Amino acid sequence: MNLRHLRPVRVLRVQLGLARVLPAYLRLLFAEYRAKESTDQADWDRAHQRAAREIKRVALAYAGAFVKGAQIGGARADVLPAVFIDELSQFHDAVPPRPFEALRPIVEGDLGRPLGDVFAEVDPQALAAASLAQVHRARLHDGREVVLKIQYPEARRIIPLDLKMVRFVGRVANRIQRFVDLRALVDEVTRFIERELDFANEVASTKRLAEVLDGRPDVVVPDVVDKHCGPNLIVLEYLDGIQVTRTAELVEAGHKPADVARRVGGLYGAMIFELSFFHGDPHPGNLLVLGDGRIGLLDYGLCKELPEGFALLVARMMVSAMIGDSADALDAAASLGFDTRTLRADHLRSLMLKTIGDSDGDENVFEIFTESRIERIPEDFALVVRTLILLNGLSERLVPHRRLVQAAVLEHLASGAARAGGTH
Repeated sequence: MNLRHLRPVRVLRVQLGLARVLPAYLRLLFAEYRAKESTDQADWDRAHQRAAREIKRVALAYAGAFVKGAQIGGARADVLPAVFIDELSQFHDAVPPRPFEALRPIVEGDLGRPLGDVFAEVDPQALAAASLAQVHRARLHDGREVVLKIQYPEARRIIPLDLKMVRFVGRVANRIQRFVDLRALVDEVTRFIERELDFANEVASTKRLAEVLDGRPDVVVPDVVDKHCGPNLIVLEYLDGIQVTRTAELVEAGHKPADVARRVGGLYGAMIFELSFFHGDPHPGNLLVLGDGRIGLLDYGLCKELPEGFALLVARMMVSAMIGDSADALDAAASLGFDTRTLRADHLRSLMLKTIGDSDGDENVFEIFTESRIERIPEDFALVVRTLILLNGLSERLVPHRRLVQAAVLEHLASGAARAGGTH
């Protein structure tokens, strides 16, 4: 057994990490208490950077929920200081793949029969490896090309422990930092990870998204091979394409990155603001450009069904905030579940502009939330924001400085606001 999967080892490593970063924070807090005034922001930034690097070290070495937590944290510029985002936003959900033979018993256990009875061939070289599972290409006896997503055997055992430690670290952080209540972020991390661990949920989400997007000519959702799926195994149609941010390969294959950006933005704008069921994890590795130009979606653990009317309220709030209709924006925010008693309209507007990638403002998104003292972000809105922020980064990598993904999203956003009645 890998020693890093043992409970005492994982607990001890987290405690060591806390011991490395806590003294700097405690010194700053003591200095503020003694002087009765704020300390230098540069000192706080150095403490934050040390903490972010320690998070990265733990995640890379111990994987599990720590990788997902680091990745989600790196996308939450609305909650974490900029130095955390700088350190964690480049964090890739990738770990060294394991030998396929080590995972064969899991596959055969879920299949209920020997591997050769189902598959004519399985490529022992992993297509991708992440914190909870890895993916292999295979071919069924009927000739269909498929992929196997195999959950690691220790995942269900170590993830609950990891999540307990994430919650513990969140409680400690709440006590020693002066900025925001981190409970919402911790809740989001644990909820997302628990959802991704549930392969039955992922299979259901894949089918649901295929149903929702049926008939759209710009997207492909792979077929699920139901009869071969199990608690630790998902078998899907193989999609042959180019990862969306490999622009040189896209151009060589005859695709225009600008057109790809517009298609991605239009697809996500439609999913969120019209269809109310969307793929919530648009990392570059989860989007392919197929030979005919269609977008292939992968990894459905973070799909989300929005409550009836929710997307239209979001569209109304965002558009009203951006055009300066403060009263209508705050009214929509209250209907979405925000606590608007201390929410300033100008900060809400800045947040909305940041969310769709407007870089003209001079306020940091984290500072907006801090100054507004927003204690709770509605659960459904949190995933929408996270998805849009990830799309901002994707747009910049596809076509720098043109915000083409955001422009396509905005078309659907404006349409949603119009259907919601516009501003009042």
